[in-house]
Amino acid sequence: IHDLGFIPRVKEVNGAAIRGFKIVIGGGLGAQPFLAQTAYEFLEADRIIPFTEAVIRVFDRFGERSKRHKARLKYLLAQVGLEELMRLVEEEKKGLVSQTLAIDYASFEATPAPAKRNFDVVKAVDETKYQTWLKTNVIPQQQEGFHAVNVKQLLGDLASDKTRVFAAIIKKYASDDIRITVNQGWLLKFVQQEALPHLFNELNTIGLADPGFDSTADITACPGTDTCNLGISSSTGLSEELEKMLKDEYPDIVYNTDIKIKISGCMNACGQHTIANIGFHGMSIKKGTQVLPAMQVLLGGGVEEDGSGSIADKIVKLPSKRCLEGVRYLLDDYDENGLEDERYNVYYRRKIAEDKMYFYKMLKPLSDLETLTAADFIDWGHSDQYVTAVGVGECAGVMLDLVGTLLNETEDKLRWATRLYERGTYGDAVYAAYVTFVSGAKALLTLESINCNTQMGIINDFDKHMVQTGKISFTGSFSEELLMINKQEPTKDFATQFLAKALTFVEQIKSFRKDTVTV
Repeated sequence: IHDLGFIPRVKEVNGAAIRGFKIVIGGGLGAQPFLAQTAYEFLEADRIIPFTEAVIRVFDRFGERSKRHKARLKYLLAQVGLEELMRLVEEEKKGLVSQTLAIDYASFEATPAPAKRNFDVVKAVDETKYQTWLKTNVIPQQQEGFHAVNVKQLLGDLASDKTRVFAAIIKKYASDDIRITVNQGWLLKFVQQEALPHLFNELNTIGLADPGFDSTADITACPGTDTCNLGISSSTGLSEELEKMLKDEYPDIVYNTDIKIKISGCMNACGQHTIANIGFHGMSIKKGTQVLPAMQVLLGGGVEEDGSGSIADKIVKLPSKRCLEGVRYLLDDYDENGLEDERYNVYYRRKIAEDKMYFYKMLKPLSDLETLTAADFIDWGHSDQYVTAVGVGECAGVMLDLVGTLLNETEDKLRWATRLYERGTYGDAVYAAYVTFVSGAKALLTLESINCNTQMGIINDFDKHMVQTGKISFTGSFSEELLMINKQEPTKDFATQFLAKALTFVEQIKSFRKDTVTV
């Protein structure tokens, strides 16, 4: 699901173990999810940083810049294809400072096991809950006598006063090298066997000893309408109600780590609903003159048995208040019709192979708008009737594209290129000078009201509208000059010449801007 993904691998060559990575490229979720494609089954570890830099340079040049929702590597990959993208990456490598860059593994030392301590023998305050917690939240470490403890927390929300108490508990029973997990929880390390009941008891006092970490009962949800202007319906409210329902009606589901439920407040997938076995994303449904909160149900996403990934399929839209019943339908049918030891996604695909509309038919009765009640028009966690109010999302920034600002940025980039040259990092100086050219060209194209969306578009349009028309004096082709950076070795001589041309170019565009404003 990432622009670049690295999966560690060890390959034996002539009896020696060579470290490397399987590399996947161009993944992403959002409203249009894409699974990453394999760039290399194995790439030596000392080549991954140059490869990454080359990918970034290619995306800088060809990636979308005007439409924010398209400014992702996944769209460039979909546009040009994997073969062409990898060709561009290989072409870009020539202009890099280093073709290989060794990774110093020795400097990344593992957290040392702490000295063992003596703990008094205590009983768990709730023995039944404790035994379930041990089975679902505690993992033996490779270091004998120590355990890793996963802490489940609804939505990952933790008030500051509770956090301070939690931190004090960690200091008493675990190492200070903790991890925040992708499912909105925590991972504690180096907890002694004898300390486990102590830790459980103290976590239980602050509500952090719930069993079922990373199980079906451990639901992931984005903040949704609580804080995000893009949220359409309440993801957090549905998550809370679902966890309550699962705890009360399906107590053994804390042992199921196959089925994952994920919820987003809108289609943009901050809650990663598109890679959930059972996913929901917020939306609304109109009934006459009224609008009610709803969820799109998705099924069949996540990690498969062979390690590959799957994007969930959209099934049906349900009023939010009926999603609990929808989950009951899904779990009960799986319990009744799933084969022994059959994973959920295998069951899902088997059933849709038998009848493509199987799950739609199952859930469709819950979407009937003729049987709505007043409660259906009130979202989870709210008391007032639902209204839609969508604005700018949490991750959006201020739009600013003034010519003067672009020219200032161009001068900043030129200063940075000069500093890199003075340090003797000629490859970086060349690329910084290249970015200076592009930034300056964009400024003048903006001044001329010519839309700019990619670096290559800027370069070609500058040739067409500014150089070929004689508005800017430039010897030869602007594009050919700039693209010399991936055809020439980044030597001192080349850097000297390229930086000098960038300096002349900046002075020329500043003069053009001044003359235009004066006129």
